Amino acid sequence: MLTDLVDSILDFLSAPFVEAFLTTIFIGSGAALKKTIDTSAFRKLWADFFGESDSEIHVVLPLIKQKTLFSDFANRQSQIPDNVLFLPYDEAVGMQLLKEAIEKAFPRKKVICHDSRNFTGDQKSFICIGGPAVNSVSRDLLLTRKLDAKFKMDFLGRSAFDEVDESVYRSNTLKGSITEDYGFIFFAENPYHKNSCICLVFGIWSHGTYSAVQALCQKGKPLKELVRHLKNNKSLFAVTKSTVRGLVTGFPTVEKVRRIESSCQI
Repeated sequence: MLTDLVDSILDFLSAPFVEAFLTTIFIGSGAALKKTIDTSAFRKLWADFFGESDSEIHVVLPLIKQKTLFSDFANRQSQIPDNVLFLPYDEAVGMQLLKEAIEKAFPRKKVICHDSRNFTGDQKSFICIGGPAVNSVSRDLLLTRKLDAKFKMDFLGRSAFDEVDESVYRSNTLKGSITEDYGFIFFAENPYHKNSCICLVFGIWSHGTYSAVQALCQKGKPLKELVRHLKNNKSLFAVTKSTVRGLVTGFPTVEKVRRIESSCQI
């Protein structure tokens, strides 16, 4: 009789509509759990940086200002209003990814974006996106204040050098198009405001910038590796690498993580 009961239960569980229901529940629960874990990793990375009391998160962007645009229709230059600015494509995509990740992990916080040319630096902690060629705050942090004494960036020659292990970073190209690019991440003390932090994110090209932003925001090994390192260190320098196909930047790998060798001038 027990055998008949077991057979009946197994027959019921094997029915198509029951299998479909259980599969949906299992997949849905697994996806929800995975999302919670990924958000938790993001919160661990940023919780100390953002703090709990400050409801605003400041992001400095590499906005580009042009005075005119050429019109094929009118065959002349058209004036651009003073308050119309441009954000490079990969930085724009990366900023949206970062904003969404922040909103999921810290729903009470407001993201405020700043034009790097007008940024006063009086915020306690801020994120700076874009390299020294397009972001004046990045240029000041890296070249003037020397955020990391061992990291050298030639933003005109489009290359970077790490004196710690003598690594040279240059993007790979094929027939004039980028096929592989590097991104860089810095977590360090804020040279503009004591007892606060900055996060600087950029690449050799904009593809590398997006690669670094992905490593900070998305699921998987890169984010967990950064969380693990920051848990034991107050600063972080990381190098990411991504393949590039056309305008699509692939998911990053973390090539290196070390502490910052700081000589930053306050």
